[in-house]
Amino acid sequence: MSRMLITVIIIYVLTRLFYGISGFDPHRIIPKWTGYLVDLGIWLLVGWGVYWALTVLGIGKVRDQMAGRPQG
Repeated sequence: MSRMLITVIIIYVLTRLFYGISGFDPHRIIPKWTGYLVDLGIWLLVGWGVYWALTVLGIGKVRDQMAGRPQG
């Protein structure tokens, strides 16, 4: 499975858990586009951390940029 797909799934689960536990949902609390921008910022921040952790741990496949073949 690709590292990016794993990252998106983990981000979704983590943000839903955070929103459920804390009661903070930027779509409902902050009006209109500002709430969506806050949610996007949270997704980008969590996504960067999750992708970095998966890279360090070596989880997931990454395509070789030159040959287009999957790497280890």
